[in-house]
Amino acid sequence: MTNTHYILIESLENTYHAGGVVMLPILLAGVVGFYYLFSSWFRIGSDFFRTDIHKVIKRMRVDLNGGIEEDEKNAEPPSVKKALRRLRKRGGLLSRELCYAIDVASTNPEGFRDYMQVRMMKTVRYMEQGNHIISVMASAAPLLGLLGTVTGMVSTFEVITLYGNQNPVLMADGISEALISTQSGLLVAFPLTLLKQRLDERVEMLCQKMELGATVIENYFVERKCP
Repeated sequence: MTNTHYILIESLENTYHAGGVVMLPILLAGVVGFYYLFSSWFRIGSDFFRTDIHKVIKRMRVDLNGGIEEDEKNAEPPSVKKALRRLRKRGGLLSRELCYAIDVASTNPEGFRDYMQVRMMKTVRYMEQGNHIISVMASAAPLLGLLGTVTGMVSTFEVITLYGNQNPVLMADGISEALISTQSGLLVAFPLTLLKQRLDERVEMLCQKMELGATVIENYFVERKCP
């Protein structure tokens, strides 16, 4: 490691010790919160970052029922195989669930609605597993920082009681503990809160697209079944 890395590590270590006893709980809250956040990202997969979520159902409807897309003027005739091929080529959680839905609808259209209700519940539970812990950690971090503020100010007043307030050097440790702990709690809570909001929005969007896709698939096979 270079001197810059050693300086950075030493600075972080000094900050950790200056923050007082609440720094360890704040650090643990951050580790646990980001662990569950990244776990949710990995469970959702590429669909967490992709920008074509709103186009998946439109393309599947075209592949099943026919139509002309902007980028596909000379397309093959619509069919279930075409829809499945495009979904599997795209990949991602949404495409995988729609492929399962098409397979069930093609083999057991009568039980498709019951299947989708159960499947939706399991998928939502799978995507939201541990998400409440992220919210708990994001709420706990600033409270721990506030606790550090209180303990730091208590230390400062104890110094003032013993030595008076004429020497600011003696009060520096308590004030430093109060400020650093508050700062650390906010540094953990702020990104966790923003990223958790982004995660919730993406989970909600995926659920809506799954419901819409299930409706498109059900209508397609109901129309084929009708004379």
